[in-house]
Amino acid sequence: MSEDLKQVPVGDLHCQRNTFAREFTTTCISCSEKPDKKGFYQVKLYDTILFPEGGGQPSDTGFIDDIKVHNVQRQKLAHIHYTKQSIQVGKQVHLTIDWTRRWDHVQQHSGQHLLSAVMDQAPYNIETVSWNMGEKRCYIELPTGTVKVDLTPEVLANVESDVNKLIVKNLKVVTHVQEADHEDTERPASLPADYVGGGIIRTIEIEGLDKNPCCGTHVESLGQLQCLKILHTENVRGGNTRIFFLFGQRVLDTLDASYTISRQLNALLTCPPENFVDNVDKLQKQSKENLKKAKRLLESLAVYTVNDVEAALKEKPFAIVYKEDADMDFLSMVANVMRDRKVLEEGAEKVVILAAGEKNVGGPIVITGGNNDIVQKTGKIVNSVLSGVKGGGKGRWQGKAQNWKGMENLEQALEQLQA
Repeated sequence: MSEDLKQVPVGDLHCQRNTFAREFTTTCISCSEKPDKKGFYQVKLYDTILFPEGGGQPSDTGFIDDIKVHNVQRQKLAHIHYTKQSIQVGKQVHLTIDWTRRWDHVQQHSGQHLLSAVMDQAPYNIETVSWNMGEKRCYIELPTGTVKVDLTPEVLANVESDVNKLIVKNLKVVTHVQEADHEDTERPASLPADYVGGGIIRTIEIEGLDKNPCCGTHVESLGQLQCLKILHTENVRGGNTRIFFLFGQRVLDTLDASYTISRQLNALLTCPPENFVDNVDKLQKQSKENLKKAKRLLESLAVYTVNDVEAALKEKPFAIVYKEDADMDFLSMVANVMRDRKVLEEGAEKVVILAAGEKNVGGPIVITGGNNDIVQKTGKIVNSVLSGVKGGGKGRWQGKAQNWKGMENLEQALEQLQA
């Protein structure tokens, strides 16, 4: 390890002093001799523009020279970069950041501060108890079980409007710093317990509106948030409510995806978006009716199929039913009708094979008989004649075939068994 340099502590990192730095040159202080069990080397740099995970904000990713940084974590005041290749200790290195990921995190994190600040003030007066930055959407959690506020669609619309008006005002976002061990500094409750031995306490101020301790990277002014869209709410433990939201580019990305889907549905449903719900509702009702009709037809077909089985069993001790356009539901219907009509008397040396599915694709197979011995013997013949069949069972043999090649030889094999 280099004795000449001591890491800049988390709280005073270059990424925290300058959110918009996309490139940076620094020095490698140390690198683990071997990778860990997951294949990562742990690299310490003097300073960094890659934010270590904390405060609800995921870590940045980027590159040390041409080596990818997959993750950055805080260990007390230290910052550890995780790479799949080692870095030479003492080497001056060039850092670059995945800016799209960083900017997304910045917008969502600063946006959360703004949304929580609005919710914390009149007329809402609800303090945020936690928040989450997901890959696709974020949420704040509010203790609605202990306050008399009903988050109706009208209330949420007002919140969204209030936040967006503040974004248009473009209020400044200012970072204040204090030494963590200064005797005049009050330690925030949100500061991690292991953040000791020095370091910096950072407070993010939305000018004239809100002050909150935070280690994350933030916008310079609210206009950089672009806009807020509240998505929906979700009731969770203890009467709390989660408000799901998007800021900035996520709003645009979601609109783009939704519009693309809307255009596709427009072509499929041949109607404008305002009629989508009615048309889909009609289609669902039609589908349910068609399914009912199809089931009734299949039940009738199952009865006719059992008639054929009974006729076949009068001529020989086995019957084979194979239908390419059928499935397991149909085979079950046939088996149920056979059971209700007692087609196979208990103890009888008779067996029925039911199979379904396209010849090259395969499908389900059921073997049922008057006794277990005949069922097991038939199962062995099926396995020997048809390739790729797996199944079993006592009394009723059930399985699946990868294809039905050789089905034409099955009847001959069964006749040989009887002989």
